Amino acid sequence: MRKLFLLILLTAVVSAYSKPPKKVAAARNSVASILVYKNGELLRNGLGIFVNASGELYSSYSLFVDGDSAVTIDNRGVVRPVIKVIGADETYDCMRLSIVPDKKLKGLEFSSRPAERGNVLHMVAYGKKKSGAIEAAAVEKIDTISGSHLYYTVKLPVSEKNASAPLVNENGELVALLQTVVGDDTLRSYALSANFVKDLTIKAKDYNSSRFARIGIKKILPEEENEALSILLLQSFSSDSTAYKQMLDDFKEQFPQSHNGYLYTAEYHAVQSKKYQAADNEWKRALALTEKSDEVYYHMANTIYANKLYSDSVASTIFALDSALHYVNKALEIEQQPIYTRLKGNILYTKRDFSAAFDCYSSLTSTNLCNAELYVLAANCKEILGDSDAAILYQDSAIATFGRVPIAPMAPYILNRGLMKNRAGRYREAVLDYNIYANILNGRVNANFYYLREQAEYNGKMYRLALADIDVALRLEPENIIFLLEKGRICYRVNLIDEAVPVLEKAIKTAPDNPDAYYLLARCQMLKNNKSAAKENLSKAAKLGHPNAAATLKELEK
Repeated sequence: MRKLFLLILLTAVVSAYSKPPKKVAAARNSVASILVYKNGELLRNGLGIFVNASGELYSSYSLFVDGDSAVTIDNRGVVRPVIKVIGADETYDCMRLSIVPDKKLKGLEFSSRPAERGNVLHMVAYGKKKSGAIEAAAVEKIDTISGSHLYYTVKLPVSEKNASAPLVNENGELVALLQTVVGDDTLRSYALSANFVKDLTIKAKDYNSSRFARIGIKKILPEEENEALSILLLQSFSSDSTAYKQMLDDFKEQFPQSHNGYLYTAEYHAVQSKKYQAADNEWKRALALTEKSDEVYYHMANTIYANKLYSDSVASTIFALDSALHYVNKALEIEQQPIYTRLKGNILYTKRDFSAAFDCYSSLTSTNLCNAELYVLAANCKEILGDSDAAILYQDSAIATFGRVPIAPMAPYILNRGLMKNRAGRYREAVLDYNIYANILNGRVNANFYYLREQAEYNGKMYRLALADIDVALRLEPENIIFLLEKGRICYRVNLIDEAVPVLEKAIKTAPDNPDAYYLLARCQMLKNNKSAAKENLSKAAKLGHPNAAATLKELEK
């Protein structure tokens, strides 16, 4: 009985509705017609609502899909272009956009209270001058969506032309937006709380999602600076440098007091546009805006170093490698950050000041930046400085960062230590590292690896193993001239002349202009007392430029 009474009451209120309140009628000024274009041609048209005086516009998401530009026309005929997308929701078909505000713009204010069941709201349609229809819409049902936002069912005939039209209260304040949902009941419409649209934003995680990719109008950067910085970082990898530069300008406009926009712009000028003085000017602006000047100096040093601007003849006059060292030192004077020390070490390493670079790297071994790569850099410095033993110890430390059990990521470091031991003349130790490397990779190594291990085995006088490895290399690459010559060399060294000769003959067929093949074959023939053939091959080796062939030939002719 109570529900019936409420329904009769609502019907009576709506029936009595004739002339809308003055403030409701004034809401017509905030309803606009929207024309959406694609490649200059009209795609579709619909409604939008101007909200407050800041230039915000609420409308339907579906209206803008595939469009690349749009304009609004208010009831006075004033045309304003839509400039940016602020947020969007596909599920509830709503968009939050912006236009450039002006003094004539009339935007709706939000109602401080949601509507309640039984309230009568007013749907305000678009019309030139003051011709927009206003209809009563009694609230019959209220649902909750997305946590705390309201979704209204109102007694109002469904009309697609009124999609996104505002529902306002007696004071002309915005409560909800009409939806395009069409059901079996054509006498009732649905409306989405205006606060739901108000809360729409763009987050870094969905900035490049399909939801926004379908809208060709430029997107605003997120309202939170860290979110916006994340998008700048992602966009910096894009091949569209023009769009990235525009985004940088938008960031500086949106966050004028942030030094980060100037840092990123400086990097853009230094790396992409090669406008080095412009980059320097941006860094100066960043320094003027921040209290953390060490961060700016670090960014300057890192940009110059990472992009090797010092190798550019134009850049070298402004950004030499010494400039990078100067800026990172200034950063370190302000604050001793490990990341600054690491960059300083890299710069010194590139300048070939290996002693000073080692000091930087070794000082970081007790910090959170200590990792395998750091130990490798320190090891390289020590090796170049002539201290092979210390270099290998640092290489040991690099491997130890992975633990005691051999795992795949450890493999390149094991191989690197083997190479280092080989260069230090510790051949048998090098072979052990090569064996560990192959075991970690379950034997999935190539011909070059077998040749590499064979070299260490040969130098370590492990001839049997050396022969076995070079045979494997030749099975994998039977026409490789280097492997053929190496097999011949080993066989000659261990007096396996009968094995050496056919290998070297094949080497000559494979590379007839290689002097080493003729020379080695001649040496083998000398041991077999085949002087005539040896003389012929020594002559060919001499003509091809072998440094010892002529002298050996003279000795043979005595």
